[in-house]
Amino acid sequence: MIKNTLHNPEYLYIHEKGQGFVYGSDQEWYPTLWQRRAGCGPTTASNLMLYFQQKQKPRLLEKEEALLVMQELWSLVTPGIMGVHLLSQFTKGVEAFLPKLPYALKEQTLKIGKAKSKRPSLADMVAFLVSSFEADSPVAFLNLSRGVLSNLDEWHWVTLVGVEQEGEGESVYATLYDASLTWKINLGLWLETTTRGGGFVSYLPA
Repeated sequence: MIKNTLHNPEYLYIHEKGQGFVYGSDQEWYPTLWQRRAGCGPTTASNLMLYFQQKQKPRLLEKEEALLVMQELWSLVTPGIMGVHLLSQFTKGVEAFLPKLPYALKEQTLKIGKAKSKRPSLADMVAFLVSSFEADSPVAFLNLSRGVLSNLDEWHWVTLVGVEQEGEGESVYATLYDASLTWKINLGLWLETTTRGGGFVSYLPA
């Protein structure tokens, strides 16, 4: 059995005064309608960068601080008419933010092609996720088609914080943060049934 998670997933618990905490940032916090509709990419980028900031100086993370980072990442990972639909759009924007962190990071990406023949194997996908979580990096997941999954929005970015697999079949489950909530998805089934693909991004020590 494989089971790997972020070392401290609670670093992304975001607190609102008098209301407890939620799981990561929510694009619905953006002030404009377009940002709320198209902001999943910069919101996910914000979660990753907030986690790395928290690793350096753990503290009570409040919504106001998270929103400031979300606005800054919006200016760097800016959605176009099709949103942020390429891994390169995401990584190019985040690259401009990385110098703000007190340590050097390098990106790693895993593209999931539209054609099944151009997709990595299930084992390769799991290895990518395990290497990310072992290095204590959240994973940005771009899902352009949810396939047969019913609990995942498509054409959408979410933040993965853990992965588990029993045996070598398709039962690979990932824990995600999205819209300030957390749940699990069958990532192996997604890889098998998605019709448009997507990909993964994480950041390792340089």
